[in-house]
Amino acid sequence: MEQVINAMQVESPTSTARGFSWDSLPVEIRQQTLSWVILPSSGKRCNGPKVARFATVCREWQEIVETYTFRRLVLDPSSLSEFAAIVGRNDSRLGYIRKLWLQVKLAKYKCPACDKPEDKATQYCNNMIFTTCIQSLLETLKLWDPARHGAWGITLTLSISSPSDTEHRLNRFEIKDDYPFLYAEDLDLKPSIFDFHMMNAANPSNIYFHGGGLLPLYNEHIKRIQGTPLHLQAQRNDRGRFVNKHKTSLPAVPMIKGLVIRRQFRREIHVGCLSQLLGQSFIALEWFRFERTISFNPCQQMSFDRGFQLQLLPSLPTTLRQLSLTQWEIPKTERLDYVYDKSGSQISLHAEEYLPQEMAKLSQRLEHFCPPWQMDTAAFLQFMIQPGKPSNMDERKSSLKRVVLRCPLPNLEHSGRDFVRLVILAAKAALHSLPQLEVMELWGTCVDGEESSAYIFRYIYENSRASIVWRSLGNTMLAQTRVLAQWGEVAREHHQTILTSDVAPFPETKMDVAKSKGTCIFQHLLLKDLVFDPITQKHLEIEAHLFPSQLSDPLNANDSSPELLPIDLEEVNGAEMDDDLASLEAEVAELEARRTALIRKLYG
Repeated sequence: MEQVINAMQVESPTSTARGFSWDSLPVEIRQQTLSWVILPSSGKRCNGPKVARFATVCREWQEIVETYTFRRLVLDPSSLSEFAAIVGRNDSRLGYIRKLWLQVKLAKYKCPACDKPEDKATQYCNNMIFTTCIQSLLETLKLWDPARHGAWGITLTLSISSPSDTEHRLNRFEIKDDYPFLYAEDLDLKPSIFDFHMMNAANPSNIYFHGGGLLPLYNEHIKRIQGTPLHLQAQRNDRGRFVNKHKTSLPAVPMIKGLVIRRQFRREIHVGCLSQLLGQSFIALEWFRFERTISFNPCQQMSFDRGFQLQLLPSLPTTLRQLSLTQWEIPKTERLDYVYDKSGSQISLHAEEYLPQEMAKLSQRLEHFCPPWQMDTAAFLQFMIQPGKPSNMDERKSSLKRVVLRCPLPNLEHSGRDFVRLVILAAKAALHSLPQLEVMELWGTCVDGEESSAYIFRYIYENSRASIVWRSLGNTMLAQTRVLAQWGEVAREHHQTILTSDVAPFPETKMDVAKSKGTCIFQHLLLKDLVFDPITQKHLEIEAHLFPSQLSDPLNANDSSPELLPIDLEEVNGAEMDDDLASLEAEVAELEARRTALIRKLYG
């Protein structure tokens, strides 16, 4: 550090020019000069340490440079104490932070331990690392004061992994320490993450590398990589006695406004511990993106599903307005199955039963929502239409503005019919419970060998206009008359406007959809940023390009057929190519007459 300061004293403008000072320059010139120093060349990554050294030039440079260098931070166990000291010396730096990534690095492990469950000593060690990281970060961030630091707060990304996770059997390049990006806005910078994957995929030692050991027989390597869900470990005082033995106390940290847990990191926080963080620390959380891998151990998955219902959902803060929940199955190529086994690919039956009702209840207080894909979408929509106890109509109205729903399509032959029925049911739910609806998007794919189908339906209310867009692998809007009539009523009832429609076929072919397991249509979703973290979406695109055989099929996991939808089959069968405008106009007129008669009956 001393050498850097001396160098900067030599290069300082005040020491190299006579009768000339930095303060005498116009503000515009000073800002332009600083932008040359701070901002990287177009399309290239910025070297943080090289930028940070310019903070020693003068106070003005320090404030501007620190505003840039502190706006996005990546912390791990080795840097948390230094971060606490830096903020402790000048807590105004908390006001510069916009995004913070806490990388919890767990203990390393060697062969043959990679094929064995974590022992008690390893679990304790990992829990202590996790607890120390969490408590250290929260103790620092709790110094935030909105009056002094600004009210916008930060987005916290939380990841947990061991450096050894990529040294044995897992060829997930995106969790390596040298992965060349930090945040979504870095995705287009060079070197790109696509180049990184290409380089690692071409290296034979990175493909299921395992120190010369024999292949496991019972998928123990998957269990080791997922590990044991982490708990907050009780602490000991100077006398060796436990402090807060039964429940670790956590400070309230209203600075954290957004929370991201991404798909690529398999290890997870115990659901009870995550609930504690949400209830005690993340008290002002406004949005939460939770991408989780389904547990390979069915009992562990059942434990999560029960805890999710009984602990996590009740602990969500009242400030929460946006929630995205996705659970991903373990790719089949990572599982060495000698017999057919669905472990790591399904949620529990308990979760299948409670998810529709719990998600419908939760949606009442959210504005933006992406519920779990494994949820029965038809049942979810039914609960929105008939929520149950509340008799007051105002209590049954939702604040939901944007929602995206995956539609299970288990049968290729009937996929179009099933999708239409869900679109019509969604219209009834929107009419009944969603007066503030701005965008509703439904999507579904079905892949059977080299055959496939894919659909997207979108309702938009924007600039006092309502419209629907239908996308599929053909230039046809299925059951056009029925769909237009149902959604036209939504537009009239909630927005007092007429409905326009458009048909936009996918540019991809059936073969494209089949090869990508349906992932190629993600780019066409208007609400794709609500469904996927941008980095997750980029990973899916890379996997589809480089490793098509390794793609799992998360889009069709836990599919339930919507055969019990309360819609007469005659409403759809034979109507898939219905373009009869006269029939549509007659039906709309009939619906309008019935609505007018009902209003007169109720209100005179």
